[in-house]
Amino acid sequence: MLEIQAVVCGVYDENAYIVSLPGSPDALIIDPGDDYPAIVKALAAGKKALKAVCLTHAHFDHMLAAPGLIADTGARLYVGALDLPALNDESLNLHNPDVSRLPPPAGLSGIAYGSSLVLCGVEFSVLPTPGHTPGGVCLYAKEHGVLFSGDTLFLGAFGRVDFPGSSARDMRRSLELLFALPGDTRVYPGHGGRTTIARERARYRMP
Repeated sequence: MLEIQAVVCGVYDENAYIVSLPGSPDALIIDPGDDYPAIVKALAAGKKALKAVCLTHAHFDHMLAAPGLIADTGARLYVGALDLPALNDESLNLHNPDVSRLPPPAGLSGIAYGSSLVLCGVEFSVLPTPGHTPGGVCLYAKEHGVLFSGDTLFLGAFGRVDFPGSSARDMRRSLELLFALPGDTRVYPGHGGRTTIARERARYRMP
């Protein structure tokens, strides 16, 4: 069983997830959003050493704390290959200074995901799920029955497809990919509450 701590960040209530194995001091964080102090506090409270920052996609509300965390810890940053250009481009990552506590990312350098990734003893399948962004991914820890779905799949909803680089056609294909996972897979989305694949598959009446 994974240890998963959610830190809700910023005005969009983005979910950042600190992930580790029980008893391990090493952790990774998925989508560190717009609340650097809260994330640092959570890491310290759990006595966790941050080893990696993983983005499901490169929109500002999912990565504003990444520069500070990387500077503090030397953690490596992972992102989908087609979202690499958005890391430091405000027009692509949609940075909104009117709602952001933190400045726009600058000087970020990311490692493009392969098809799988092992971090802090946890093996993830990296599922390409474009639609919300061109390089969006979901991180699937099959052994633990957990999916980190970013802004692809939510409780009762899916990601917006009206942004630059979005695609309704790609989103449908991405949802079909996710709905092929085991129904009892626990889904940890980028915003809102948790759900399961079976619950969302039934909602959209997909087999």
